[in-house]
Amino acid sequence: MKQFINKIITDILSIYYKKQLPSFDGNYYISPKPSYLSQFVRILPSSIKVKDLLTNKSDIKKYGAKDSKEFTFWAWRNCGIMCVKMIMEVKGKGKNNSIIDLTKEGIKFGGYITHLNGKFVDKGWFHHSLAALLNKYNINAKTKKWQTVDSVVNDILDNKLVILSVFLPGRSYIKEDGSFAAKKNAKYGGHLLLATGVKMNGKKIEGIYAHDPRGLKNYQKDSWIPINVFEEIFSNRTIVVS
Repeated sequence: MKQFINKIITDILSIYYKKQLPSFDGNYYISPKPSYLSQFVRILPSSIKVKDLLTNKSDIKKYGAKDSKEFTFWAWRNCGIMCVKMIMEVKGKGKNNSIIDLTKEGIKFGGYITHLNGKFVDKGWFHHSLAALLNKYNINAKTKKWQTVDSVVNDILDNKLVILSVFLPGRSYIKEDGSFAAKKNAKYGGHLLLATGVKMNGKKIEGIYAHDPRGLKNYQKDSWIPINVFEEIFSNRTIVVS
């Protein structure tokens, strides 16, 4: 029932968002554009698995992790924190904060739950906590639901930084052409991207550009997401920075 109601609200709001959409020809990019960061520090092959221990000492040190185990655990889960870090860097905030520092701060805001009643639950990152983390550093951020591609593009063209909530196939299931298209029987999961631009032809939206924190060979800075693909993977929820 909740999903049905959310769909109705989104469909109604989409009419308003579409009317607000300005006309633009070509590519528009956020300015200044955030530098790309990978949640794995380096660009790694899609063949690595969750159980593979990440042991590179320089990566562990750069992450601020105490050891390989801590680094490996959070590297797989920190897409949201990396989006926050990219925003903080372009805003000139938290320069001395490591990824693990931000991770621990986000957890204090209730952003990630690893255990509940003694059981491993592994849930997060929750959007309200990421917004709260950004606001802690005087970066005006708020969560939005019932969003559409038109509302996302409106925010991008207003030069706002937008964290996009999407559903994407796991590392080992994606194709290597950078298209976000999955292989057959792929397993999907929640993921966060940082929008960096849009391509338009008048009022026709052709696609979105986004930094993808997964650290894959063909899915890094300004990853191209055609409009038809974006509409399929978008969860209709964003975090927007004014």
